[in-house]
Amino acid sequence: MVNLSQETETLIVAKAARTGRTPDEIVRDALAHAGDVLSWRNSVKPLPDAMTKAELIAEMEGIAARSAARPTADQRSIDEIIGYDSSA
Repeated sequence: MVNLSQETETLIVAKAARTGRTPDEIVRDALAHAGDVLSWRNSVKPLPDAMTKAELIAEMEGIAARSAARPTADQRSIDEIIGYDSSA
């Protein structure tokens, strides 16, 4: 058995009343969905407990390099994407 705070129970009951679902369904679905929303937290490469400044910079530079190497999804200019017309 799980002991929930009164505030948590109130939130679950309110959500169940709004959605027409049971409190059990609300909690089960929330728990099943929780890992999917923040899947990056369960990444293959776990974060170390502590990093030196140099290690942090190297890690961030690696992330920047991988991001820069990704293909451009839309070749249009920023003005074309947002629809800016300088002649108007």
